[in-house]
Order: sequence, then structure tokens, then C-alpha cells
Amino acid sequence: MSDRKVAFFGAQYSTGGAGRVCSALGKNLAQDGYNVDFLVDGSYSKNSYLEEGLPQSSRVVRLTETPCSNPGHNVLHYLELLTALVTYLRKEDRGVLVANLTKFNLLAVWASVLSGFGWGLVLVEHNLIDPRITGRSRILPWLVRTHYPVAHEVVAVSEDVRNELRESYGVNACTTIRNPLDVEQVIGKSRHEVDHDWFLDNIPVVIGVGRFVEQKQFSVLLKAFEKLTRRVEVRLVLAGRGPLKEELCEIAVELEIEDRVDFLGFVPNPYKYMRSAGLLAVSSHYEGFGVILTEALACGTPVVSTDCPGGPSYILNDGEYGELVDVGDPRGLADAMARTLSDPPDSDRLVERARHYDVEKVADRYAEVIERAMN
Repeated sequence: MSDRKVAFFGAQYSTGGAGRVCSALGKNLAQDGYNVDFLVDGSYSKNSYLEEGLPQSSRVVRLTETPCSNPGHNVLHYLELLTALVTYLRKEDRGVLVANLTKFNLLAVWASVLSGFGWGLVLVEHNLIDPRITGRSRILPWLVRTHYPVAHEVVAVSEDVRNELRESYGVNACTTIRNPLDVEQVIGKSRHEVDHDWFLDNIPVVIGVGRFVEQKQFSVLLKAFEKLTRRVEVRLVLAGRGPLKEELCEIAVELEIEDRVDFLGFVPNPYKYMRSAGLLAVSSHYEGFGVILTEALACGTPVVSTDCPGGPSYILNDGEYGELVDVGDPRGLADAMARTLSDPPDSDRLVERARHYDVEKVADRYAEVIERAMN
């Protein structure tokens, strides 16, 4: 299989779950004999977790040298990326392009057309599209409906995402493959020493991990945490970054909990903090899958999540492996966190649940999709 090339495009290997998914999946495919390229832009850092354990048959290919400070609204950035991707597809030997995340999926379709359809194309949709749920652009449904059918294969990371693609956007050739996790790597990293005083005493810590964006509803978590502090002595650590950080800091001050909340920023190894925390809380309005939940389970960390559209209810088996609460309900979230802290589930059982998503099992399913696209 050494002549079989796969290129991953779209994921940013810093914050966000898609990058960690592509990193684990691509490395596993490389170990199985594929030549794997990870396509990045000028924002990529050599300090990324992607560099760890990179197989010899893998490359990190920088398509552009220009970082983009605000890629969500920078048309020139995307035009430069599109041009560079077209050049890459024309220059390299034929293979399969595996694109991730909606905006990069759309770019990949254009690049495939402009390069003459020389490569197989797999689009991986990590999120729901419907603007009524997500608040995303109202032109997006039309773009998905007209672009996604061009791909040889479309992968959805949860049943909710697949059902939406099929029923609302006519993407019938769509396969559900849940996001993979390198469980042993997560367990190993979770055992690293924690360099934060809050995790070294007997006061429990609630941790939240993710981008500070509207989807993740960290404002709800802050309000729930304030209610929790009235009942137990507890602290909150938020690991991540994003455009809403300043607003979230202001909310913490307004709730008078700023001395019990620490904004860590982006951390390359969140697992050591997860393992030392009393629980991980997910307050999202919606998810595509919810990889942070599987990562916490692999650390043996109790979890509480909103029962939002996407993957949480499946990952937690309708509440068997962690309480599910209504979306946007701070009181319900506070109650669930209090119950979990006072009576945590068995950690070994949580780890076993995480093994359902082990990368070796999931990579085999991706290999089937890649082979179909290649042929």
C-alpha cells in the first residue's frame, strides 16, 4: 500500500477536536502503509501535537506561509488556500483528499474541480448545518446541497449529522463514522505532572475545554458553576481560547466568581488536567460529535453534558456514562455537577466506554471509505 496517498485538509492542529481526530487517524493510516500528508497553512506551529510520533511515511505540507488573524472573514486567505490546494493536487501523485469542516469541504470541492478531478475526494462533516440551530450563514445549506454531492464519499461524525445531510440536503451517499480516539496516547498524556496549584489540594475542580464561541455556551457553564459554589467548595478551570474570552471574563466578574475561575488559555496537553479534575462539564448548544467527552472518559474523568443535538447522548449511552441535562439550563447543570461530584462513577468503566472509539477500530472504517474513493 506504499503507493497509496492520503492528504488531510482543513483541520487546524491547535484548538478544536477536528485536528486531534485527523492527527490520530492519519498517523494510524500511515502505520498501516499509506503515505499521509497533513496540509496546513501559515498558522501552523511546529510545536503542535501533530509533530508527536509522526510516522516516516507522513509529511506536514505547508500550503501557504501566511497566517490569517481572522480566517472566518478573510476572503483573500481562502483564495490563497484554494490556489495552493489546486497546485498541490496537480503536482502530487494521485491519491485521496480527505477534507474536514464545512468551509474547507467547500474549498476542497472547488479545488477538485479546478484540478481536473484527478484525486478521490472524501468530505468529513463534523457539525450540524441548519442555521436555525447553529446560527451559521443562511447561504450554507444551499452551498452544501450543491457542493457535497460532487464528492466521491461523504462521512458524518454522528447520526444527527448524517440524518441532516440526507434529509435536508440530499446527500444520500453518506456514511456515519464516529470520531476516533487514540486511547492509549490520551491515557499516557493524562499521567503527566500537573503544574497548577488548584489540582494539588482537596478542593474539587470542574474543567471545561473548548473554543470560546457561542456554540459551546461557556456562559451557561459559568452561571451553573456560580449556583454550584453556593452548595460546595469548588473551582472551575477553562482551557481554550476564542473570541468570547473577554465576555466570559466579564460574566465571571458579574457573578462574583472570578477568584474561583481560571482561564488557562490553550494547553497542548489538556488530558493531565482532565485526569486530575473532579469532572468535565460540557454546556454546548449543539455538537457534531463531542470528542472532548470521549477524551475525558479515556482519562477516567466523570462527565456531565447537555443533551444537545449531535453525539453526547450516544457517547454517554443516554446518561449511563454521565448525566445529560437540558440545553441552556444552568440550574439543571449545577444539580448534575453536584450529584456527580458527591457520587462519581467508576473510572475504569469510563475508560472502557472510551475504548469503543479507539482509533484502530475507526481507522479501518475510514480505510474502506478511502479505498472506495481511490477506485
